[in-house]
Amino acid sequence: MNKFFQRRYCFPLAIGDIITSLLSPFTWGRLSHKSQASLRIPEDFFGINIASSEDERCDDYVLDRLRELGINNVRMAFSYCGFEGPAARFLDRLLDEQFQVSLVVLPPLEMARKMLADKGVQEQWRAFVAEVFSRYAQRVEVFEIGSTPNRKKWSGFGPRSYLQAWVIACEAAKDHAVILAGPNIQDFEPLYNAAILSAMRRISRAPDIHTNNLFVERVVEPEAYDHRVLGRWATNLLKLNLIKKARILNYLGKQMGCKLTVSTCKFWSTKRLRRWSAYPQDKKVDYLARYLVLAATSSALGRVYWGPLICGRDGLIDDLAEDYPTIDHSSFYKRVRGDVADFTVTPAFFALGYLNQRLRLAYCDQAISNVNGVNHFAFTGLDNEVFHICWCRDGKAFWLKDLYSEEQLAGAVFTNACGKTISSPNVINERPLFIDFPQLTTQQLPEAQSGMKTKHSKIIYASLPELQGLPWESQDWRGAFTSTAKLPSLSLGNQLAPEEVVQKPELAVLRDRRNRLWNIAHPLDSQQQLTVKFNRPRGIKRLTYLVKPSKGLRHWNNATSMMQRGINTPTPVAFYERHSFGGVRDSYYICEFIPEAFSSRQVCNAFGKGQKEYRGLNKQQWFELLTGFICKMHDARILHLDLSVGNLMLTQGDDGKITPYLIDIGRAKVVKKVLDGHQRILDLMRICYKLDWPDRELLIQCYCEHWGRSFSSFWRLAVKYYDVKQGSKKYLKGKFQKKR
Repeated sequence: MNKFFQRRYCFPLAIGDIITSLLSPFTWGRLSHKSQASLRIPEDFFGINIASSEDERCDDYVLDRLRELGINNVRMAFSYCGFEGPAARFLDRLLDEQFQVSLVVLPPLEMARKMLADKGVQEQWRAFVAEVFSRYAQRVEVFEIGSTPNRKKWSGFGPRSYLQAWVIACEAAKDHAVILAGPNIQDFEPLYNAAILSAMRRISRAPDIHTNNLFVERVVEPEAYDHRVLGRWATNLLKLNLIKKARILNYLGKQMGCKLTVSTCKFWSTKRLRRWSAYPQDKKVDYLARYLVLAATSSALGRVYWGPLICGRDGLIDDLAEDYPTIDHSSFYKRVRGDVADFTVTPAFFALGYLNQRLRLAYCDQAISNVNGVNHFAFTGLDNEVFHICWCRDGKAFWLKDLYSEEQLAGAVFTNACGKTISSPNVINERPLFIDFPQLTTQQLPEAQSGMKTKHSKIIYASLPELQGLPWESQDWRGAFTSTAKLPSLSLGNQLAPEEVVQKPELAVLRDRRNRLWNIAHPLDSQQQLTVKFNRPRGIKRLTYLVKPSKGLRHWNNATSMMQRGINTPTPVAFYERHSFGGVRDSYYICEFIPEAFSSRQVCNAFGKGQKEYRGLNKQQWFELLTGFICKMHDARILHLDLSVGNLMLTQGDDGKITPYLIDIGRAKVVKKVLDGHQRILDLMRICYKLDWPDRELLIQCYCEHWGRSFSSFWRLAVKYYDVKQGSKKYLKGKFQKKR
């Protein structure tokens, strides 16, 4: 064994390489986190990861989709099974069709695990790469050696076994004029890049192209600063967003003599996106466009390969296959599953094609990337067409009129990230907006660029297919309102302003205490009613609102978050809060009123009286329905924290279908991590309060069936504690009222 592969030699050297390359202020301080203007996007910047299947029809299908995308740069994996399987057939077809192929050459998982010490495995690898080079050296653009040495579970490679494979591949490549790429580190883990690149150069040669699967899924949004590198305390200090990460990786590659840095695999998993959104395919489009624009204007990446092209969970085309391979696609995209006839193109496919069409060889005249403001990019296309791309972070919104003059907007054509025309948009939101100026041949920037400035607003604006949240502000009040597809209006915020809403006739008073609740007619449709909730903090509570959001804002944000995650709650219509020197003085929250709704209290009371059925469902069916909704809420990482039977409303359609809704959501919390049993029981112990013990046992049993797990026996103690707590409150309240 080469001494450089021995632990006593390689570990001290690796530590030294890491210190030299990364722990220098020069590395972290000099590199900017902002996009760069005055650059031209390379013609071959966009690439895609592809594979085929045993069915030859899949070859034709993939080639047709590549032509539809307009992408000529492809990346595919090739292992020991390749020569005799569909991979060789498909590769020959690609090369005959003049596609530029980056070929990932790698051993099977078990062979990679034995690569460091097993001579037989090494010789088998040597023979394989020699044969690959012999067949394809003159036709393949790039040979990428191995995959993800920092994910041994996926590829079988650790850093030392990867280096052994690299040395053998370099020896086999000496007789061929080939471009070698590596080491294909997964995610942003620059310690591996620094150590492995240095070792590659020391023991053999550095790669011509530095490759990295530059994912940003762990921070969800492409613009977000990564808090997982050194903890949240360093998030705003390091400013490690996608752009700065790419520049650090490019810097490390340049240090080692690499000509180019390439992001070789990137996608957002539908499974992961469902944790945050009820519209995962829409979010795929948003994040794909935002990622690629930022990557293209980083000046650090020579190319980005998106993909896989076809995969139900990760791809741009859904294969409708129910299984997922043992080895992650970012490490080895071996083959396409499913039947060609079932393949379904997703919107993200069209977004990639549209982005490739618009950005290829475009010149970036202006690039503004704001972590909390508007991200705005001005381009001049190859035919001198002038267009802008803009968006903001998830949950934010900015008026277009605050950036562009009326004259500019009047002559503009708007399209979304998939290339579909949008009629007169009013705001810049989380969905990238393309703005074309067909009458211009020279660049014209927004007249009011101060509108792009960073805003640290705590208001969350919904950007859903049928609903858009909009900012609103007056001299004394600030807030937001919604415009829906059924009732679009930009004046609704003014029509429901506090000065106006108190003048409207009260159709019903639902609560006439400190937090007053009443109904009014909808200003845009008198047949609909709205519920108004007014809150005025008194006494010491006023002090808490110096640092705590108002009730109106909490209701608005929680309702917006619930709707984004597919959890039913009455649609938020508007909220307003008035500030004074002493904090929030008053707040209003206005939402839709749901007629003919009934609460789960009525369900519990019916069965408590001995009824066998209620509204056509028996007890088991009701509990399964209610716990299914509650579990869905918890799986969406939402805690209600006031989930009494009266706060779980229900409606029944003409077909008998029951739809649950959450109300009184001011205390709810949207958390970042998966809810554990302790957190879930905080809601369940409240919903159990009105039930007897046999029904409590049944309800928890139904919940566990939906959850797929069981609670420990502590849940009974939690419910008993809540019984005692509520009993004590009622007793003390009764004593206090008697004294009064």
